[in-house]
Amino acid sequence: MRFRLALLVLLLTPLLLLPTGRGFGAAPGHKIGDTTTNAKDGAALVWVPAGEFSMGTSKEDIGHLLSAHPSWTADSFAGESPRHKVYLDGYWVYTNEVTVAEYRAFCKATKRAMPDQPKSSTDTFPVVNVSWFDANAYADWAGAALPTEAQWEKAARGTDGRIFPWGNAWDQEKCNSITDHSPAGGGFKGMRAAPVGSYPASASPYGAQDMAGNVWEWCADWYDPVYYKAAPRDNPQGPDAGEMKVLRGGSWGSSSITVRCATRLMEAPDLTYHDCGGFRCVVTTE
Repeated sequence: MRFRLALLVLLLTPLLLLPTGRGFGAAPGHKIGDTTTNAKDGAALVWVPAGEFSMGTSKEDIGHLLSAHPSWTADSFAGESPRHKVYLDGYWVYTNEVTVAEYRAFCKATKRAMPDQPKSSTDTFPVVNVSWFDANAYADWAGAALPTEAQWEKAARGTDGRIFPWGNAWDQEKCNSITDHSPAGGGFKGMRAAPVGSYPASASPYGAQDMAGNVWEWCADWYDPVYYKAAPRDNPQGPDAGEMKVLRGGSWGSSSITVRCATRLMEAPDLTYHDCGGFRCVVTTE
């Protein structure tokens, strides 16, 4: 009997020592398609493996894209060059944008005021009207973090340099933008967010939803239009200081050029990006 108890303890001890919180899921062998759940807020996450990807847009690619899309303009590519190689350690990214229900639970737990939401929003819609500081506070509470620009972009486009999360060809019906016709986003020029995950065809190579359109998403980084010229190759964290924070992904009010994976937007961190700005989180394995 004592031998059996000792054997049971020996078998269970490694499980009891598995990392939790920010480092949950740190066991080796994760692959694309793996999923997990953050026990703090109940959010689903998908795995983004360690490795290199191409970040930004080259001058040559900008020229080709402008020729292929006459309605696009060069100023929409601001801050995206040079295209450069970046290596990231593996991490988990929230499958969806943080929802109204998840953010309400955070406000209740921390005694914060719940920001006003659009009349059309219910629990499964992305939370909006949150500043960068609000989003960062949620991430801290959830044992997570806001994604760096590099983490956000890799989660959206993968390693093949695609223009949109689903590939290189624009398809207005694959995401909640100003031109799609889906009733989930209010129809053509519906000008409102949709419940998270309403456009499954927009999924990124790792399974992250709504990384094109729906709502803009806060990133951890300060914005610097020339940061890419001197950014470190490994796990870049963005500039040390600045005045504006980065948003990514476009929104329900965006056109095709703005919902590209490489598009960069900036906003003051203490301002909310109105009804079209939200966020998602990441969890590292360290």
